[in-house]
Amino acid sequence: MNELGLYVHIPFCAARCPYCDFATAPASSALRARYLDALERELAREGSALGRPRVRTLYVGGGTPSLLEPGEIHALAAAIRASFAFAPLEATVEANPATLDRARLRAWRELGMTRLSLGAQSFEPAGLRALGRTHQPSDVAPAVAAARAEGMDVSLDLIFGWPGQTEAHWSADLGAALALEPDHLSLYPLELRLDDPEEAVANWPGGGWPVLERWRSAAAATQPDDDAIARRYELAERLLARAGFRHYEIANWARRGKRSLHNLGYWRNDEWLGVGAGAHSHLAGLRSRNPASLLEYIARIDAASGRLADGGADAAVDGAMLALRLDEGLDLVRYGGRFGIGARDRVIAALRSLDDARLLRWSYESPGGTRHSPGGNRDSHGGTRESPEETRHSPGRTPDSEGGTRPPSRGIPTVVRLTPRGRLLASEVFVRLLPD
Repeated sequence: MNELGLYVHIPFCAARCPYCDFATAPASSALRARYLDALERELAREGSALGRPRVRTLYVGGGTPSLLEPGEIHALAAAIRASFAFAPLEATVEANPATLDRARLRAWRELGMTRLSLGAQSFEPAGLRALGRTHQPSDVAPAVAAARAEGMDVSLDLIFGWPGQTEAHWSADLGAALALEPDHLSLYPLELRLDDPEEAVANWPGGGWPVLERWRSAAAATQPDDDAIARRYELAERLLARAGFRHYEIANWARRGKRSLHNLGYWRNDEWLGVGAGAHSHLAGLRSRNPASLLEYIARIDAASGRLADGGADAAVDGAMLALRLDEGLDLVRYGGRFGIGARDRVIAALRSLDDARLLRWSYESPGGTRHSPGGNRDSHGGTRESPEETRHSPGRTPDSEGGTRPPSRGIPTVVRLTPRGRLLASEVFVRLLPD
């Protein structure tokens, strides 16, 4: 293997956010030192087994990686550099606005970080309280300024649909975020699972799942309804388009040249290695994961046990759904080459059942071999390079895109994309792709 994306999971948090389903643990955990040691050993083991490939992109997520002390960051950096050819095009670290100081930020910059993903979530005090967040709205701007001073790009995360949120709240959040001039924005509707996700409770003391379930049930009862959530999403689309952001993925917007390269690797079904508790990997066409429990993760590293196979994964289905999340859409020619003509034809048949729903827009090749596809040039990943033409008429926003298009009966479909309506109702598209 020549190169891959590397994801490193740091689970530690100052407090547990009650809506979060990721593998997290108290920052004061007695397992912290043992966990970081196991993480460094996993990096060494995997780097050796894979032939010390080049790290194309790095993403350090959590949890709250910004809680690590400078010495812990330097040790992690040494482990990565010793185990891989470390020459990333992009390196991102997640941070909580209240836990980022100059010393930590400088240590991350010395590791090679080029990008800070900041969990702002809301600029409304009521929103932060509703989400159980510990930082204050006033913490965000200084964190952005500190990252800029270190020469880093900045991405902001926002959550909409929190209990009691009004459209005025959401408009103000978007305005406050844009005033900070971020390079990238990730906007997520608040989704509250009620099926006991293992990752949410595996490492925390206290009442466990029943406590979280009560909070989530109460929060869900006071969330805005589906129509209100849809209006929030459409408002974000309008405001961010006016501000010059490209809506390149269902929940992600970026200025020119500032898309998340690491996350594009996920959506394009590239190769990536995930290390740490709860981390997932996709290598040689196979998906695997580590356990979410810190104790179980450490025990498996001590025993030199490999990752757990993800037996429920379907590479062809995953590949189609991930590609449709992007504005560049699903390239059916490349998809057929990768997964076979049978898989391609099953996808086309499943998606054609939605022709009357205005959720999809098709590009096609005429019988004479001419390929008709909206603006943009193909790049080395099979995606579209940003161009002036694409900025004016980006995929999903051509004048006829809201109504969708049907592939001509004699044409050969080559690319299928979600319309703006399709982005809003993406789950209705994805469910058609699931095996019977």
